[in-house]
Amino acid sequence: MIVNPVSGRGRGGRDWPRIAQMLDEAGFDYTFNFSAAKYEAIDLAESVVRMGYRKIMVVGGDGTMHEVLNGLYRQQEVPIGEITVGIIPVGTGNDWVRHYGIPHDYRKAIEVVRSGKCYTQDIIHAEYSTDSGVRSRVVANIAGIGLDASVVNAVDAAEKRGRKGRWTYLWCLLRTVATHKAHPYTVVMDGRRMEYPEMFSASVGNNRFNGGGLEQLPLAVSDDGLCEVMILNKLPLASVPRDLKMLLGGRINDIPEVENYRCRTISFESDAARPVELDGELVGVTRASFAVIPSALRVIVPTDFKAVSA
Repeated sequence: MIVNPVSGRGRGGRDWPRIAQMLDEAGFDYTFNFSAAKYEAIDLAESVVRMGYRKIMVVGGDGTMHEVLNGLYRQQEVPIGEITVGIIPVGTGNDWVRHYGIPHDYRKAIEVVRSGKCYTQDIIHAEYSTDSGVRSRVVANIAGIGLDASVVNAVDAAEKRGRKGRWTYLWCLLRTVATHKAHPYTVVMDGRRMEYPEMFSASVGNNRFNGGGLEQLPLAVSDDGLCEVMILNKLPLASVPRDLKMLLGGRINDIPEVENYRCRTISFESDAARPVELDGELVGVTRASFAVIPSALRVIVPTDFKAVSA
């Protein structure tokens, strides 16, 4: 067990004794570690694999899952595909679990871990630019450039002022849409070069949700060996209320300025450094590139989950 005590505005720590009691009642044999600081779950995941563990449960949210995944990817003891990951969601957004239909109820989530099925999902290797050079991570859910990353930046600032939750994301989205500007990008997708003179935002992922339940990539399939890509071109100001209604209603692909693609690799270059986010964390700027790693991560999902290609 890797437990994030600050996940879900501290719910991970407050509810851990109750979760542990439920695990005991369900007959689990486990050890647990708290991730006391940001990025500590990366080191914990790497460490427990070296200790011989091959089944890891996350008690946290999207950020904790992102860190655990990167620790598993970084370790060199065994291929990542030999490790199985389950989750009891206590996060704020919980977009990764939403994609799989994993219950938020603790007892039901524990039952999924106990009797659910193993499913192998793709992950995405991301490279991005920082002041200290090119860095890389892997992504479990969705990465974003442009508006998407600017919203994450605004959410980070709001959370530092004590505001958290889905409504905070929506408020930051509304404010950022009103001020964000489109910029020129060069996109190379599976070797094909495309010029976008006024790109507003882009998302790359293999799961459907981000922002606490917004269906950003509704056609995403987790095991098809491809990245799902959404590119949003400049929005006419008059259409913004209509487009936001479509986004909130799960109909982002009905927005005329949206383009959808599937590819194995994609890169973005811009006229200046533009922000990049991975699984809801602002990490760097463009130039950024993404490449799918097929069938990389074994996860425990409900028995009725089906990945259906659109």
